Amino acid sequence: MIILDGKTLSQKILDDLKLKISNFKLKPTLDIIIVGTDSASQKYVALKQQKAQSIGISGNVHQLSESSTTADLLSLVNKLNKDDSITAFMVQLPLPSQIDTEKVLANIDHKKDADGLNPFNLGLLFQKGSTGIASATACGIIKLLEEYKIDISGKNAVIIGRSSEVSIPLFALLLGKNSTVTICHSHTQNLKEICQKADILISAVGKPKFLTKDFIREGAVVIDVGFGTDSNGQVSGDFDFDQVSKIASFITPVPGGVGPMTIASLLFNTVQIAKN
Repeated sequence: MIILDGKTLSQKILDDLKLKISNFKLKPTLDIIIVGTDSASQKYVALKQQKAQSIGISGNVHQLSESSTTADLLSLVNKLNKDDSITAFMVQLPLPSQIDTEKVLANIDHKKDADGLNPFNLGLLFQKGSTGIASATACGIIKLLEEYKIDISGKNAVIIGRSSEVSIPLFALLLGKNSTVTICHSHTQNLKEICQKADILISAVGKPKFLTKDFIREGAVVIDVGFGTDSNGQVSGDFDFDQVSKIASFITPVPGGVGPMTIASLLFNTVQIAKN
């Protein structure tokens, strides 16, 4: 079993981006919009900003109150769309329940969409060979598979979860690399049997230790996008790592797997937007 070390690879990507940025005439910027004071979101935004600044990407954090409306957010999004000094920006999710998240994401200029969540970019991903901007998490997973030279073409990939932030763009990226892809969700029947046929099994449902060794075919590649705490208060992904790691060929740890790759890919997208 080999650990897919997202922490080490993410630093390698950041070092490469820093070198590229040093040769840019137009320096990349990344603005981040955050609504409310959720502690996890605040932590993620601070980390993204710190990593961006460490490689030469500047930008501002726009903090809106918890009571903000869809109109408030759309007004700021449109302002950033029109500001030529800002090359890229993103909206930190999740948003408060009173805000129409889909409407907000749809109004981000797809050319400035650092997190790759505008539906236009998602549509482009399904056009093989297109230049659509991929969701940062989906992009990070593909980079991790490629770094470890894991063959994707012709393989059976199963994704558990159907979010537009991770699962749907990942479906498009895997399909573009000639994988046979199945998406499972809360209404899927015979989940265990489907998972047992996967060469590459990816879960993004956020249920700690939801998947045990009984779901895994021996030698499968396991990608864990989940993050939470188990019944003992320990940080855990969707897979029971102690069980699954004994039969998987490759596996991502939680933390230290997909998480660091998401931030590195967000900044990769930011640099590509500035370059283009």
